[in-house]
Amino acid sequence: MVSRKKAKGKARKAAKAKKEEEEEDSSAAAAQQREQEGALEAQLQMQRLLIDSLPSPCQHGFDPFPEGDVCDRFLRLFLETCNAGSGNKVRNRIEAILDAMDAVEDEYPEVIYDSSKMKRILSYFLSVGTDHILDGDDDAARITAAVIVMWEECIASNVNKTKAGVQLQKLMEMVNADDHTLVSFFRKRITCSCLDKKYKEVKSIKKMGLCNNKKCPLGGKVERSKMVYCTRCSVAYYCSRDCQEAAWSDHREVCKKRAEQNAKFEQEMRIRDQNSM
Repeated sequence: MVSRKKAKGKARKAAKAKKEEEEEDSSAAAAQQREQEGALEAQLQMQRLLIDSLPSPCQHGFDPFPEGDVCDRFLRLFLETCNAGSGNKVRNRIEAILDAMDAVEDEYPEVIYDSSKMKRILSYFLSVGTDHILDGDDDAARITAAVIVMWEECIASNVNKTKAGVQLQKLMEMVNADDHTLVSFFRKRITCSCLDKKYKEVKSIKKMGLCNNKKCPLGGKVERSKMVYCTRCSVAYYCSRDCQEAAWSDHREVCKKRAEQNAKFEQEMRIRDQNSM
């Protein structure tokens, strides 16, 4: 029979052994936890490095303006005026663009007649329009493209003196542009390849133009490659000769003024070329 003293000794030894075993288990668990935490921290560090190494979102060639820059103020006034006057109808949108152009021309003529500044302004709209396409907002991209067309026309006519005047036909067509025309417009002007994939998706779509006959039986839209234009003014396009003849009464006065404008411009170009010789 085991004595009470020996029994207590065995019990103490067993308790000690169990405690040591529990401490070993606890130490092993703590070590395992530290190892897991270390692996997790290493993984997080790797993720942070990967995120930091990723390029920033593409600006499509646009270099943001410094705060307070005259181009930034120019854009703010243009956008505020344009948004205040825009509506759902195409004509309302075009009128809003024209009103906004008048506002910035009065306030910031030093920007409009500075080709380097206007290039920066256009790069902003190209970046915004490209993002609209990538985000699936084609309607906003069309309005942005119309703004770019209008500025390009004004720069060519008023600043660079390479055109007789602004062609509103191009503006109208861009507001109503098909996806092929829209994507192609931006893709040709941006410095990156962000629209290459989108262009492949839409390049099979036929490019459409607008017939200048208000009563066009085709609804005004026609495949661009099949259109005819007024050889006198070179700015009015039609789906057919029949539509051209039907619209002549409306086009006559505009045609006469534009033809005179073209003739004056060509004469000025000849004089300029002779003086530069």
